[in-house]
Amino acid sequence: MTRKQLKKGRTAAILMAVMLAMTGASGCGSRSSSQTGTSSSAAESGEKATDSQAGESTSAVDTEFTDRDKDGSYSESDAVRINLNGSQAEAEGKNVSVSGSTVTISGEGTYLVTGTLENGRIIVDAADTDKVQIVLKDADIHCETSAAIYVKEADKAFITLAEGSSNKLSGGAEYTDTDDNTVDGVIFSKADLTVNGSGNLEIDADYKHGIVSKDTLAVTGGTITVDAVSQCLSGKDGIKILDGTFLLTAQGKAVKSDNADDTTLGNIYVAGGVFTVKSEDDAFHAGGSIRVDGGTFTVESGDDAFHGDQDVTVNGGTLSVKKSNEGIEGCRVTINGGDISITAEDDGVNAANPNSSNDPDARDGGQEGRQKGMPPEGQMPERGNSTEDGRTRTDIPQPQEGTNGETASEGGPRPGGMGGGGSMENDANAYVKITGGTLTVDAGGDGLDSNGSLFISGGTVYVSGSVNGGNSAIDYNGDGIITGGMVIAAGSSGMAQGFGDSSSQYSILQNLTGEQEAGNAITLTDEDGNVLISWTPQKRYSSVVVSCPELQKSGIYTLTAGSESAELTLESVVTSNSVPGQGGPGGMGPGTGR
Repeated sequence: MTRKQLKKGRTAAILMAVMLAMTGASGCGSRSSSQTGTSSSAAESGEKATDSQAGESTSAVDTEFTDRDKDGSYSESDAVRINLNGSQAEAEGKNVSVSGSTVTISGEGTYLVTGTLENGRIIVDAADTDKVQIVLKDADIHCETSAAIYVKEADKAFITLAEGSSNKLSGGAEYTDTDDNTVDGVIFSKADLTVNGSGNLEIDADYKHGIVSKDTLAVTGGTITVDAVSQCLSGKDGIKILDGTFLLTAQGKAVKSDNADDTTLGNIYVAGGVFTVKSEDDAFHAGGSIRVDGGTFTVESGDDAFHGDQDVTVNGGTLSVKKSNEGIEGCRVTINGGDISITAEDDGVNAANPNSSNDPDARDGGQEGRQKGMPPEGQMPERGNSTEDGRTRTDIPQPQEGTNGETASEGGPRPGGMGGGGSMENDANAYVKITGGTLTVDAGGDGLDSNGSLFISGGTVYVSGSVNGGNSAIDYNGDGIITGGMVIAAGSSGMAQGFGDSSSQYSILQNLTGEQEAGNAITLTDEDGNVLISWTPQKRYSSVVVSCPELQKSGIYTLTAGSESAELTLESVVTSNSVPGQGGPGGMGPGTGR
């Protein structure tokens, strides 16, 4: 059991719930005050949130790469050669000295390293204004008690992987400090560090970490394989990846940036690359924010696949999360593009305050808390009055006037109709925002879960939520607003929740009379028989949420879910047969058809 799993125990849940009750809603950690703009809140000024209120992330993620970061070239004739010969090393040239199996570089320049060093290291101890380039060309270095490459002092270090070369760095199971620094990586740098070039680098970290920079770590190329006891890639101030191929295996977090001393730092930026990641903890973890503009990811994580204490923003790329506890988690999660598929044991996408996000019981009031408003097992609430016109179910409470001048379902905290499930306080700082891309979620908990609000204005979203009655395909504590895009969400009806009446795009929340098996398709057609939505969930379900731009006021539509079918007339922006205050199955009714 991991440390994070231990934190999710009953005692932690109770303590966290008490702390939250005492302190009230808080921001997204201490970092958020200096890095984020005005957050959206349905509670502010007593007004309902709109999509524009979500704003844009203003976390200071560094996305710039210098020309030298990207350039893995070097002049072999001008480089100082360092030849490794088993138990010792040889070097001739300026600013380099050798003592047995230890090579010390003391000044700016390019250093070409070849050969094998069985138990030794390269130390960079230059001026803090010097830039040092170490070119690995078929180099194999093992250091039993410290880093194979240790950048003690420099302005910036570059490790260049020579074209066509195969390089290996490794360390022992225990390190011994030789100065005031605690060295804990096979490559360890106190300065900014860039890895570039096109060669191969294999790192075997039996002690703690693979590559560590106590400033910023940038990678712009190469094929990098890291097997680490703890972290594979670590950058205190930040991690920036432009390109490369990465095979990362970690018993801890695979890629981590965190700076407790400076709240503007600790961010991860990925512009491209191919990643295969297996980690026992988070795959990508930022104490600040994560931004993904591109890349191809295959992730198997023992905890979160992508976790940012502040923002997680995906603008592009292909993200395939094969295994995770939670797929994407941040205080604010924004998806503007990309092709994303998530398999999660808990929530697929989760927006939560980092002070509570590690503890789902505290975060959402716990599964017990959420189920307090549910009827006893085996007792379903009676449905509201229904018409028998053979076409439209109206087992919704009488509508009230909505903010958009149309009618919306009444009763319960949100017209989308989660119903009673215990008190869940809205976090004014948290939100999930989807504007584009394709998102497919298979979640053991909530599919889309926001402790604040949910905004969807574009993209295509497929959600297969939990079969557990204490979770739902869509779950939010603030406002759920859809203004564009296409959504199909299927899950349990026990806590089913649809979109709210502040939306401008029409939506349907329909609870079924019975559970549909996995593989039973969901289809929405218009009055002329045109298929507007069609998708096949891979898990059983008893509730469906659908929305697409084609839905119109007074339109007549047929929603078919497996063996059940109903014809619905949309008289309000929210059409729901959920019973507010109960959250139980409202019932789609027998196949009404036409």
